[in-house]
Amino acid sequence: MSDINNIKGFIITASHEKSRLENVVLLQKQLPALQLMEAIYPSRQKIPFINKLRGKSKERTGRALNLGELGVLLSNRKIWQTIVQSDVPETASFLILESDSVINEVDLLIANFYRLTGKYDLFFWGGWLGHIKLLRSTKNKLTPTFKYGTPFIKTICSGYGYSINKKTARYLIQQTKQISYPVDEFKRYISPGMLNIGAVVPEIISQGIGETTIGHAGLSNFTEKIWLLLLDIRNAIICFFS
Repeated sequence: MSDINNIKGFIITASHEKSRLENVVLLQKQLPALQLMEAIYPSRQKIPFINKLRGKSKERTGRALNLGELGVLLSNRKIWQTIVQSDVPETASFLILESDSVINEVDLLIANFYRLTGKYDLFFWGGWLGHIKLLRSTKNKLTPTFKYGTPFIKTICSGYGYSINKKTARYLIQQTKQISYPVDEFKRYISPGMLNIGAVVPEIISQGIGETTIGHAGLSNFTEKIWLLLLDIRNAIICFFS
């Protein structure tokens, strides 16, 4: 069992996010060793060469990162750099949350944090708003309700509840050095076989209710639900035979 005071990590937050302050306080109460990391907001602070950075992302992907996506990328890189510079072993795990993250099963997270993160370089406690799928051949029972294993890489998205070690932080810094896709599209940055990736389903950590950048511009709520349902069916079939 993990010690609640030994689960180290970071909460990406911002001093102007008054509406999320109560949730941030709750997260720190649940996991006292978490540190606050001030988010980078390009709309509120000067970012050198910001137009050039956005131009490069469009050149490489066909779409320029918006200011929010750029801020999320820079904020996560800031945390990864802090981890790399810390005096901890390569395999020491850190939990990374956002200011609107919600821990659905606190006791389960605490009891299994080191058991699960010790098996993987990068571990997702939640992602893609609950749409992560596990490869059937890798599934293990955590409880009668929860299972963990290797996720289908195309279902990995979002950064509101994941753990990494120093090795992974160093790798992701290198992979995101050239700006391109949103940072939470991990499949764009991780080469096959480079990291041992794990996830748990259903989500132990979720994104709180509110605005999200997971949506797709131009799609109605109904159309997006149908689109996600079709993706879920396709991904479930792929995972069943994997």
